[in-house]
Amino acid sequence: MYSRHEHKLGWDESKVGKVYKALKKLIVNCEVPPGTRLDAVAISNVMNTSVVPVREVLIQLEIEEYIMSSFNNGYYTKKLDPQNLSDQLNFIKMALKSVFRENLYEHSTFVVLPSWTDYDLIRDFQQSFYERIAKASNNRIMRDLVHEYNVRTRYIRWLDLHQPERLSCIRDDMSELLELLDKRDKDAAIANVDRQFSAMISTVPKSRTRKGFNDIHILQGVW
Repeated sequence: MYSRHEHKLGWDESKVGKVYKALKKLIVNCEVPPGTRLDAVAISNVMNTSVVPVREVLIQLEIEEYIMSSFNNGYYTKKLDPQNLSDQLNFIKMALKSVFRENLYEHSTFVVLPSWTDYDLIRDFQQSFYERIAKASNNRIMRDLVHEYNVRTRYIRWLDLHQPERLSCIRDDMSELLELLDKRDKDAAIANVDRQFSAMISTVPKSRTRKGFNDIHILQGVW
């Protein structure tokens, strides 16, 4: 999987790495409507590269189930799968609860909450925080799955943040969770995580493709 190479020094500067990261970002953020045909030639023209690395990336993204192929008709973005998204969020929740239950996570008081006016920073903070907790398990499979499912549920966290009154709830819940971890109150921390993820999962059935594509990075207007 290319996702295993994403953090390797210099990999994202390779032709394949640049195409992979750009396309994957569009897909996981739902910035391209479901059912959109991903034209390899058009993408290669916009990215000023040959069509070979683009086709290689499209094949890999299908293998990783980020996109789908249609026989003799190319590659397309997939529809959101509410059940898969719910299952992935539930896995992250169970992983965090397992770490808390076993008292494996050593919380640092130097963790700084993000600016609560920047949705992307908040979402990135949630992702890095979950992965830091999973890392404490010393279970590589759990750590890798939490990372992978974090990536695949990015849009749901974005959607959750934009629900009425959810921003203030998330801010209060995250602040409380950090305090509970400081106090080593694992039962209350587990209850907090249950509450946070239940609210997030409740947004999944209402998920929709993001409207307005002003932030489509370098591939704006390709398709």
